[in-house]
Amino acid sequence: MRAQIIQHYITSVKKNEKSPKGVFNFCEELGISESDFYNEFSDLDEVNESILPELWSEVVSALDEQSFYQEASAGDKLLSTLYAFFEKLKENRSYFLISYKDWKNPQESVKGMKHFRSSFLEYAKSIQLDSTEIGVDVVDKNTAKLSHNALFANVLFVFHFWLNDRSKGFEKTDACIEKLFTLSLELIGNQTLKKAIDLGKFLFTQKK
Repeated sequence: MRAQIIQHYITSVKKNEKSPKGVFNFCEELGISESDFYNEFSDLDEVNESILPELWSEVVSALDEQSFYQEASAGDKLLSTLYAFFEKLKENRSYFLISYKDWKNPQESVKGMKHFRSSFLEYAKSIQLDSTEIGVDVVDKNTAKLSHNALFANVLFVFHFWLNDRSKGFEKTDACIEKLFTLSLELIGNQTLKKAIDLGKFLFTQKK
């Protein structure tokens, strides 16, 4: 039922080019009772806020079944998940373009990311991104938390970049993921200047 509701919400937004406004009409279109809806969600805003974390979880679950992923380092797991996640988002790109059309600046806060942030932080913890493998002292819980929050901010940056990417096959988004997250993981441990300069040049060219 939960997946049904989410998919209908996405379809409704794509067809009408706006978010559905009332639970009653939404349920009538879907052919379910309001009771069924409220067993899963408190309101339509929560449906919207659940879409990114649900897709993230689907991607992680699919990767968890792959042997190469099971044996990968924490950093490689993160990169694999990000590439797969943005491939998944392409299936409903028109929905995301409509839903986030008013999000102009990646540095500005965007509504509805609370659940997604929680899912990402839980994931980061589960793959031990705070381990010494990427240079963060596993004993220093505060440092690990800050690192995870910074990485999530980078996820949002890439998401915003993808929304505005018009390159063939979204190849610029792929390059952004590689540069931004390779840099982030190294900065946690090594403060790599060369990668920082490389990233700065890449982002600067996108403004031209």
